[in-house]
Amino acid sequence: MVEFIFTVRDDPPEDGYSLGDLEVLGKSGSVTTRGLERPDQRMMVYPSAAALLSEARLLASRGKGNGRFEGFGSMFVVEFSLQKDRVATRHGKKIIDSTPLSDFLYTIYDSVRTLHGHGVFAIEENRKILNLLEKEIDSFEVWLTSFGIKHEKSNDRRKRF
Repeated sequence: MVEFIFTVRDDPPEDGYSLGDLEVLGKSGSVTTRGLERPDQRMMVYPSAAALLSEARLLASRGKGNGRFEGFGSMFVVEFSLQKDRVATRHGKKIIDSTPLSDFLYTIYDSVRTLHGHGVFAIEENRKILNLLEKEIDSFEVWLTSFGIKHEKSNDRRKRF
């Protein structure tokens, strides 16, 4: 199953525009922004996480086709193809994984919740972007419920933070 890991790699204090990395792991490969520094591929992680949620929702709502995620402030791109309830994740020509749609959606959801949880404790000022990310997470959660997708890991994900 594909996995998305956001990390903050910015000098303290953190704010809503903190720079960081995204690592995408799967059965067939992995890709990361870490170490891509000429030009620097770190992204503004909090708005990028919101964009990843939005792209996942758009792709799932269409039921088939392609999607594209590009990190804010970065040229780092990950592409998605949805066919027959499976999402292929790739970076350029490199296939990273093929994941059932429900797993794909909850993997992204869990990753963004983890980043948000980090931000709640790390960001002292300029929390506007973090608050927007929280609203996007809540909206995504409501959408998932209305879309009829259940999370097999836990019925109450909020208890983890």
